[in-house]
Amino acid sequence: MTTAIAATGRTGVAKTAVTNKALLVIDVQENLLNPDSRLHVDPAAVPFFITQLNNTIKFFKEENTPVLYVVNEWTNPLLNFLTGDVCKKGGKGTGIDKRVDLVSGTIYSKSKMNALSNKGLLQYLRENSITELYITGLFAEACVKGTAKGAISKGFKVIIIEDAVGSKNSLKKFRAMKVCKDMGVKVIRSNQLELIDHML
Repeated sequence: MTTAIAATGRTGVAKTAVTNKALLVIDVQENLLNPDSRLHVDPAAVPFFITQLNNTIKFFKEENTPVLYVVNEWTNPLLNFLTGDVCKKGGKGTGIDKRVDLVSGTIYSKSKMNALSNKGLLQYLRENSITELYITGLFAEACVKGTAKGAISKGFKVIIIEDAVGSKNSLKKFRAMKVCKDMGVKVIRSNQLELIDHML
């Protein structure tokens, strides 16, 4: 079933618009936002990132557009060892960071960079006729880029909300966004969301 959004025209009569959009919030896990972890976001960027992410989540929630959360759950012993168990399945600090607004009870898990490797998530998108994916979260150079690439290969239109995406550092983020643009991804900022339909 698609999600219906109430909209009002100039006449003031309510009309129904059908959305084919969804927001993906990727890997905003406590350990990955903790500067004491072996693998984490640029600490200086965290406050702004969380603010812009929550503003984006609020925007999509108010538009009655699905907000879908995805987290890493790693079972590979070598990967867990090398990263200090930051995303070890069932490990401490692997849940969604408490500073991030949680507006949906459904959280999908993955063990690969591409969030759409979770068949349940892909099935949800197909069953609800979602064709446009808005991507936020961590890391620009890894799972954000990997999910964008995977989504394009599945025929989705992909928009990355750049100021609601985190990275290990600004250079990695810049390079990742360039790669995504070269793949055909639209990269915008959160303050452009209200204008997005005129930009695509």
